[in-house]
Amino acid sequence: MITKHIIQKMGAGHMHYIELDAKTVKRVTAGGNKRVLCKLNATVHLHAAVMKTKEGMYYLMISAANLKKLTAKAGSTVKAEIEIDKSELQFHIPEEFAEVMATDATAKKIFDNLTDGNKRGLIALVNMLKSSDKKIERALLIAARLRSGITYPAKILKKE
Repeated sequence: MITKHIIQKMGAGHMHYIELDAKTVKRVTAGGNKRVLCKLNATVHLHAAVMKTKEGMYYLMISAANLKKLTAKAGSTVKAEIEIDKSELQFHIPEEFAEVMATDATAKKIFDNLTDGNKRGLIALVNMLKSSDKKIERALLIAARLRSGITYPAKILKKE
């Protein structure tokens, strides 16, 4: 189901989002689900979490990079197709990260025992890079840090 949404800006910061209507929220959060796949204008695909404000408004965050791909800003209208995310970890896993994990059994075993949130956090550290070479470097760093006992995404990039 495709619905229209206006991109809104959260406060004075750089965060942007689309508000979700009650019908969509009910459909995609069935059974306690919070992770969705969202296609914006049929061109931008993102894995996202359904967020909720203290006031009870449900929304999906849109990153600055995705706004740029859409050539959109606050006030722009987008068409959104929102479905329950049934992918592994409910997150895009870059090929470079998957390959490093496939070749490092120790790091893979540690990774597999992390919470899904920590797994997504580590993968996000790789996804934020553009170049394949940099993604490989970051994935190798993550594997080394996992083997040394560092498993929390916020600590992975800190110098030892």
